[in-house]
Amino acid sequence: MIPIESRIENLRAGYGELKSVFEQQGFTLGGGYEYDHGFFDKPLDWESDKAHQAYLRVPVYAIEGNVEEDDAMVRLGKPFVLKHVFKTGPDDHVSTGTFSGLVNQFAEPADKDAAVEPEWVERAKAALNQLERALEPLIH
Repeated sequence: MIPIESRIENLRAGYGELKSVFEQQGFTLGGGYEYDHGFFDKPLDWESDKAHQAYLRVPVYAIEGNVEEDDAMVRLGKPFVLKHVFKTGPDDHVSTGTFSGLVNQFAEPADKDAAVEPEWVERAKAALNQLERALEPLIH
């Protein structure tokens, strides 16, 4: 994980307004969000025919309301770039059983904090620059 300085850090705005801009820039709200925080993620290896591994991630924190409610007031955190290297093949740490099969459907990453090559940092900075321009009307 490599933090990136940005003018959007600590930006406060309505979630619905931010979500619209983030989606236009190719971000999605990551599936592991909670009511009080989450992450907007943008894959940086979009031309890859493999699973995405490098991401620009922007934390989002609820100030009033809950994350993913359009009328919630939220604050953005410090953006960062990260890389997840996923295993291929069977997962060595799979527990069996009906309940476990329903809950533990996905393999653990081989390295969830893999080293981030300079190429991904540069792509993240370029994507962040585009996002900053798109959010310019909201930056005070």
